[in-house]
Amino acid sequence: MKKLFPFLLLLCLAACSPRVYVARNFRETVLPRHKLVAILPFDIHIKPAPTFGRALPPNPNLAEQEQQAAAAIQNSIYSYLLQRESKNRYTVRFQDISKTNVLLREAGLSYDDLRQMPREEAARLLGVDAVLSGQMLLSKPLPLAAAVAINILTPLYVPSDEVTASLSIHDQQDGQLLWKYDCNLSGGGGPIITNNAQNLTNALMRNASKRFPYQRKG
Repeated sequence: MKKLFPFLLLLCLAACSPRVYVARNFRETVLPRHKLVAILPFDIHIKPAPTFGRALPPNPNLAEQEQQAAAAIQNSIYSYLLQRESKNRYTVRFQDISKTNVLLREAGLSYDDLRQMPREEAARLLGVDAVLSGQMLLSKPLPLAAAVAINILTPLYVPSDEVTASLSIHDQQDGQLLWKYDCNLSGGGGPIITNNAQNLTNALMRNASKRFPYQRKG
């Protein structure tokens, strides 16, 4: 049963109702000229756990945790896409994130700078045809015992983990939004997804990869 529980939880995480946008001219005019795509560090926001009226001191490590999560998700997304690129599933290649991050550092761009940078400027700096970026709001979970107690004692369901995720692809030429994928993920059994970047990536990409615009047909 202990081995089965994480599997059941991941099934819960994988369930979402995505909202997908694809530019009308993507397959006809964009796809033929795109060869290389860079994956940017993700824009991560961590929402503290509920305090139920208790005043808590600010967390001085929150910004550092967000940056660590941004790098971890970037790495996991790259690994996920690279594995499928090696099987010739995509019409593009993905820039090595080590090169991406070195170029960003050499340009003197901080994590906060990158959040505000126009995507077409980032693509030109990196020498790619498009950039894949993402935003995530991570709602930090209650301790498992507290979440279970609240769910049992009150009719209000209090999830122990929630993630609001968005993936976007922007064109290098004019910054046009080419593809956008929005999804809400939730896991009611514990803090598995925010504590493990790989699990979070798998839960997100299991659905997003089906709608990924660079997939080869057939």
